[in-house]
Amino acid sequence: DDAGDSARGATLYVTLEPCNHQGRTPACAPRVVDSGIKRVVVGVRDPNPNVAGGGLELINAAGIDTTVGVHGAECLDLIWPFVVTSAFSRPFVLLKTATSLDGRFAPPRDLDSAGKPFYLTGEAAQIEVHRLRRWCDAVLVGRVTVAADNPRLDGRFAGPDCPREDPRPACADTMLRAAAGWDRPGALVFAGPETGAASGTGSVAKAMEIVNCELRDGSVDPADLLRRAGDLGISVLMVEGGPTLAASFLGAGLVDRWVNFTAPVFLGGGPSWPVGNGPGDGFRRFGPTRSHTYGNDTAMVWDRTPFADSLARLTMAEDETPAGTEA
Repeated sequence: DDAGDSARGATLYVTLEPCNHQGRTPACAPRVVDSGIKRVVVGVRDPNPNVAGGGLELINAAGIDTTVGVHGAECLDLIWPFVVTSAFSRPFVLLKTATSLDGRFAPPRDLDSAGKPFYLTGEAAQIEVHRLRRWCDAVLVGRVTVAADNPRLDGRFAGPDCPREDPRPACADTMLRAAAGWDRPGALVFAGPETGAASGTGSVAKAMEIVNCELRDGSVDPADLLRRAGDLGISVLMVEGGPTLAASFLGAGLVDRWVNFTAPVFLGGGPSWPVGNGPGDGFRRFGPTRSHTYGNDTAMVWDRTPFADSLARLTMAEDETPAGTEA
């Protein structure tokens, strides 16, 4: 619309295939055809099986050249939460953990270290974590992390290649034992079903919002927490607490992407993964998506939905046949 007649004869670059169905907004593909554009370069096809290919078919039928799969991996990664959740029919869960080589989340803590953040990884990895936070609507930690680190959970170190708005800080604190001393205006506190500022079990700052959840094994049920987070408009939730909170979401099968940072140190003690908090119905499998090095630290990205398979399916040409099928 802004380009007007200047769009005629131009090339259009889009992350996602222009749609050809009426939703909350008019279809994109007919508008592209009417604009006079001569070529369309698409990162990935529409992941919705009900409409996939419809936009490109209309554009091709109008005689417009199309190219699919340019920077496909980058484009798919950009919209991955949208793809995995079927257009955010539920919140996308990103789990971030950081451990030593021997699987410790932090060294042994003493009383003098309470409320003072400990950084296991280096500056480059911390910047990446802040960048990841900026792509999320809320960042969730547990009661122990609040008491031990008094975290800010913002993206103040993030660079320009991400949204400018900070996520909403959140904590899971069944009985409000730690949230009362956590001064984070606008924070969400996911507590037990009967817990509130007037219940006598704890109190939080008025600027915080208490969200009552059902319990599971005496703690906030992660599945109910996620449902209530979705009701609050949270589309992408980053879980960044300690091993207990991480294990609860993993055990419940709620983690979509797991980014695990490994620091090249051996601690020999400190908090580690809890015992007996795994899934009760078998393994939770993740596929490797990619790895990065940040200074001396490494990060491995794992996805529950195979990223490579989705990339191949959404970037193949119209005359290609997916692997494992017959033409």
